[in-house]
Amino acid sequence: MYTFSLDSLESAPEFTWRPIDRSDLPAWLRLRQAIEAVDNDGRAPSEAELAQRYTDPYVDMARGSMAAWDGDRMVGHHWMKARTAAEPFHDFWQLGGVDPEYRGLGIGTRLLDWAEQAGSLLHKERFPGAPLALLDSCAMDNATAVELFRARGYEQVCWTHHMVMPELHATLVAMPTSPAPAGVAFHAVSPERSEDARAVRNDSWRDHFGSTPATEETWAQFTGGPAFRAANSFIAYERGKPLAIVMCEEFEAHQTLTGQRDLYVSVVGTARAARGRGIASALLAHTLRVAGDDGYNSTSLEVDVDSPTGALGLYERLGYQPDKTSTLQRKFVQTV
Repeated sequence: MYTFSLDSLESAPEFTWRPIDRSDLPAWLRLRQAIEAVDNDGRAPSEAELAQRYTDPYVDMARGSMAAWDGDRMVGHHWMKARTAAEPFHDFWQLGGVDPEYRGLGIGTRLLDWAEQAGSLLHKERFPGAPLALLDSCAMDNATAVELFRARGYEQVCWTHHMVMPELHATLVAMPTSPAPAGVAFHAVSPERSEDARAVRNDSWRDHFGSTPATEETWAQFTGGPAFRAANSFIAYERGKPLAIVMCEEFEAHQTLTGQRDLYVSVVGTARAARGRGIASALLAHTLRVAGDDGYNSTSLEVDVDSPTGALGLYERLGYQPDKTSTLQRKFVQTV
C-alpha cells in the first residue's frame, strides 16, 4: 500500500489532516452545505450521494482523499476520481473546497499540493507510463478559486454553462411541439435497456471535451445511484436500434434546501449516425413534459460552451437560460 507524505500539511499544526472515512460523512455533509450556501455552485449532495464515493471503483477514498479538521469540524476537503482511459493522457478528476469561514489560511493550497503527490502514485497503478494531468472546476465568478488555480500552475481549458429552466410548467406551455421523427419511439430507460443507453452515451460523447468511455462499472454506479431517476430517463429507438438518450437525476439536497423539485439532466446524446434529425430535441422535450406531469418545478443541466454538437443552441431553443459559467482547470503533473 502506498503512503503519502503529509509534510506540507503539517506546516499548519492548528489543523488535523487525514483521509475522509465513512464515519466522517455527517461532518463532510455539513462542510459541503456550508460551501454551497456561499458559493451556490450546485454541488450540495445528500449523505447518501457522498457515500457513493466509497463504492465507486474509480475512487480510492483511503488514499485519494484528504480533509482538514479544526477539532471535530471538517473545514476543508479534497477527493480524486480516476478516468476510465488515458487518451491521450489521464485527466485525473479532483474535487474539493474550503469552509468559507476558514478561507485565506492556505488550506486550499495545501490540499492541491497533496493532490499532486497522491494523484501521481494512484495514477501509476492504472496507467503506468502515461502522461498525467489533474483536472478541476470552479465558477468564473469565484475570483479566489480562479486565482488559486492560476497560482498553482493550472490552465483554463474549457468553459461550461450551468443552465436552468426555473419555471418548468410555464415554459412547457410555450415550448414548441417537437414530435418524434416518423418511425422513432421513446422508451423509459429500464434495466433491460441500460446497456443500449451506455452504448449511445459512448458513441455520442466521443467528441466531447475530455470524455472517456463509460465502463460497465461506472455506468452501474451512475444508474444505481440514489440520484438517478429511471422513470424520467428516456431512450429513442428506430427499428430496434438505439439512437439517442436523455439521462436524469434528482438531488434530494436541492429539495431540502428550496422545497422545489429540480430535474437535473445529466446526459444527452445522439448516436453519431443519427445526428441532424432532431431526435435529441424531441426526446428532451418529451422528457421535460413527463417531468412536468411528475411534479417537477424546474430543470437544470451543464453544457460545454463550445460543444461541437450545437447542444447550447438546442437547450436555449427549449427554454434553458445560462445561470453560471464555470471553467475546467488543468495542470500537467507528469509528461512523457
